[in-house]
Amino acid sequence: MPRTPVTGLLLTDLRAAARADGVAFAHAATVVEHDGSILLLHQGDGDAFSPFRWQLPTGLVMGVRDELADVIRRAVTHTAGFDLDQVTSYLGHHDELACDRAITRTFGFTAVVGDPAKTRRDARFGHQWLRTHSLPLRFPADTDRATRDLVNRAAGLPATALIRQPEPALAEALRAGARGLFAAEAAVELLIASTWPHRHDFAGFMDTGTSITDGTTELAHIYWTAAITALDGGGLPCGGAERRILRLAASIAEGLPVDLQEALTSLDEASINQVVQAVRHASGRRPADQAV
Repeated sequence: MPRTPVTGLLLTDLRAAARADGVAFAHAATVVEHDGSILLLHQGDGDAFSPFRWQLPTGLVMGVRDELADVIRRAVTHTAGFDLDQVTSYLGHHDELACDRAITRTFGFTAVVGDPAKTRRDARFGHQWLRTHSLPLRFPADTDRATRDLVNRAAGLPATALIRQPEPALAEALRAGARGLFAAEAAVELLIASTWPHRHDFAGFMDTGTSITDGTTELAHIYWTAAITALDGGGLPCGGAERRILRLAASIAEGLPVDLQEALTSLDEASINQVVQAVRHASGRRPADQAV
């Protein structure tokens, strides 16, 4: 889409459209332009939950009262460390669909900063200016998809389609192994929607085999107790959200104790929706799209 002037009405309409589309997470990413170059930041903690990546200055929209204009300013001034001069246009949005069907939407804007040579950014984090004078653009390795899409739009290239996150390789085998037991089905669906089945260090807590009924269906089983023991012993380092989801799934599957106050009070909206669906599923209300 062509660049659109940014107005207060536009920003309000973007938020309303995101709510109508059922967007679970909304971000604002800013293409900071200077002399034929675009600013990229090196982000992440280097772990499975937050891997290193190159991306545009990006901020999460924190609730219904967080204005997009404030998110853009935070991303440019606090995250990137530059003085925001002007937000110049709207580029469109980039959607990604997780395996749990939750939509993450990144709104793209262009902006200029006061002095591109002057930054307050922490020296522990890197930044670079990506040249856009020749095509195709030469993105650094580990540049995230939303950044690639929005930078391409700023350079006048076509937008990409909705990105669907792949399910883990064992997703269908996990479902087959749990089929017929509501609590087990609910627990594996909650886990499939998380990062756990994608992690190499979690593979040792899953076992596979072939059904003795038909001799062809692949089945997978999770050793929930062993996984929680490893989690408690530091053998599965992870972020807080990952830890809570694994504990909740293990409790649903095998009745392992979980502190609901600790597990539920810090989850984001998408994760809460997944947990609510898992509770309903475990009680016998299987989702319509998962009929046996």
